[in-house]
Amino acid sequence: MESTPSPTPPPTALPTTVVSRTSARAGLLLAVGVLATAGCGSTPATGAGGGAPGPARSIGDAPLPVVTSAPAITPFPASPAPAASTWSTPGPVRSVPLPGTAPTTTPAPPPVCSPEGIALTVGEADAAMGLRVMPVRLTNCGTRPYSLNGHPAVRVLDAERAPLTVTVKHGSAGIATLANFDAAPKPLTLQPREYAEFQLVWRNTVALGNKAPDNGRYLEVAPLPGRPRLTVPADLDLGTTGRLGVAPWSAPAR
Repeated sequence: MESTPSPTPPPTALPTTVVSRTSARAGLLLAVGVLATAGCGSTPATGAGGGAPGPARSIGDAPLPVVTSAPAITPFPASPAPAASTWSTPGPVRSVPLPGTAPTTTPAPPPVCSPEGIALTVGEADAAMGLRVMPVRLTNCGTRPYSLNGHPAVRVLDAERAPLTVTVKHGSAGIATLANFDAAPKPLTLQPREYAEFQLVWRNTVALGNKAPDNGRYLEVAPLPGRPRLTVPADLDLGTTGRLGVAPWSAPAR
């Protein structure tokens, strides 16, 4: 008698509670993995160098910045002040005045007494409306009387001490009306330490054209024609006029 096989029972459905627990456990494992990857957890972080742990942070907190002390800043040593210049230029040196200040002039070195027993010094030019008047003083620095009469012989030199092409005339030379320039000369005798003066006059007019302005840097003076010449520093901005008037020797009022 053949036995009839018993029918296979249908698969038993898993309980809902088992599926729910499995899903929850998988979600929890996934969350733990994400937190481990992000470096966040409920375990307090230790301080730098294995020191004491810092304050506890929750999972949702942003990472706290690590504060380190700034290195000390060492200041640069102060630059030494530039050494004072030791060079000098002959004659007066004019400085450029600042706005609202008067120009200053460095005094010229003391005049040198020539073998003839005289010394020349050049004064500041008096400027007005382009007209220049410059005094030149001769001092008897010798031990004997020194005589003068008439007009000195004058030449204007450039910075290289080469003569400039300038017409030098006795008197005002039509440059301006100046009584002392056109006065008749008188003979003078200077005792030791006494002085006399003559004056120069010119205009610094610059005309349009190809001629460059003349700028004298030295004066070559013979107290009288035929006597030894002396060279002294002097600034003469002659412009393009090419003319210079010379007054006679005179004794300033003392």
